Amino acid sequence: MSHLLDDPLPDGVYEPEEAAIVRYARKSTRLEPIDDQTYADLKRYFSDRQIIDLCLTIGLSNMVNRFHATFQTDVDADTLAEVEAGNATPGVCPIPLPKQPGS
Repeated sequence: MSHLLDDPLPDGVYEPEEAAIVRYARKSTRLEPIDDQTYADLKRYFSDRQIIDLCLTIGLSNMVNRFHATFQTDVDADTLAEVEAGNATPGVCPIPLPKQPGS
């Protein structure tokens, strides 16, 4: 998790197929075109059906995240406690929680 935002991804942290997924997910999330190299990297490790599953899973996650960001939906107390505990543990999640209004 601590290297998801590294660009380029560091060598030896992810298996090659994992790195292909991370690079694809970042491009998809940022609404960047999926170039031939990115697709070829996926195709090297995954079938067409698996690539479709990746596309749909990443797209659905992005849609859900955009919905929650737009409507600033509340997170239940148990989930929030788990996230905050993870952020308090070094090396668990390097992505800080967003600032809450009034904090």
